[in-house]
Amino acid sequence: MKRVLIVLLFTVMGLNVLLLGISCSNQSPNSAFVTPLNAVATNNPPTWTMTFTPTYTSTPTPIPYPVSGFNAPYALAVDSKNNIYVGDTSNNLIKQYVNGFLNTGWPSGKAKSSNGLPYSSPKAIVIDNAGNLYVVGSGNNAVSKYDPNGNFLVQFTTTLPAMNGPLGVAVNSTATTLYVSDSGNNRIMAFSLPGGASSVFESLSYVPEGLAVGSNGDLYVAGSGSISSNVYIYTLSSPATVPTIIPGFNSPYAVALDSHNDLFVSDKDNKQIEEFTVGNYFNVPASIIGLGMLVSPEGIALDSSANVYVVDSGNSELFQFP
Repeated sequence: MKRVLIVLLFTVMGLNVLLLGISCSNQSPNSAFVTPLNAVATNNPPTWTMTFTPTYTSTPTPIPYPVSGFNAPYALAVDSKNNIYVGDTSNNLIKQYVNGFLNTGWPSGKAKSSNGLPYSSPKAIVIDNAGNLYVVGSGNNAVSKYDPNGNFLVQFTTTLPAMNGPLGVAVNSTATTLYVSDSGNNRIMAFSLPGGASSVFESLSYVPEGLAVGSNGDLYVAGSGSISSNVYIYTLSSPATVPTIIPGFNSPYAVALDSHNDLFVSDKDNKQIEEFTVGNYFNVPASIIGLGMLVSPEGIALDSSANVYVVDSGNSELFQFP
């Protein structure tokens, strides 16, 4: 039966009186609801679209100075003076930025090869405490060392067997050992410094890519491949022990640490950078950087003010995240 609403308005002693008469069926009425603030009701029962931005997502801001001309950059490092070094991989160049500008005078030393430098397809860079650069060339299966002015010093190779497509590099705090992810051979090589004698640090069941050494002396490895998309932590004093494993990534490429050992991972196929605070590596990320902006984030680095820099080979661009 339909509901009938009767409204009577009459005057009693000069006052207007409203009388409502409601006739209802014996059916139960629909439940009423109050539309929540900042929600748009679309039907009954209500649904709505959330309009807020998660607080853990940083908005990417391109570095506010010219960084054009990249072609699929992979490698990235920042030195103690906050100079930025980009491995412009497909252009076969290392570019230095000082105070926001490309330093066209770097490198000053020209070790002659097809590109003027003794490496091919630079995939990773690390800088030691003295400002020396170590550049991984996946095209020529070697690591080239330069002084802070870009003068070529020495090249590291091995015959244990020869390296095959190396992708990552790290140096310990005392600059006595250089670690290289020999990705095609599923192993991590160790080179003594300054001499360069090589040894196998660890043979692996996964493909090692980016490397980093924390202030606590542990070695962090981004592991990819068909059976692994994890970050592995090795105690350098005992590499053969079972590593600590941080799961949940999708082809991680690079790892970086700040002075507190907060961990940053370029989760390449998830198109984002994930930050984990020290002591919370196994929890959800403390922040997600570059979500919705990055295409294929590769190298990552931090400056002295904890700004995060990312080279994105998919966008052929360098981004800064404050």
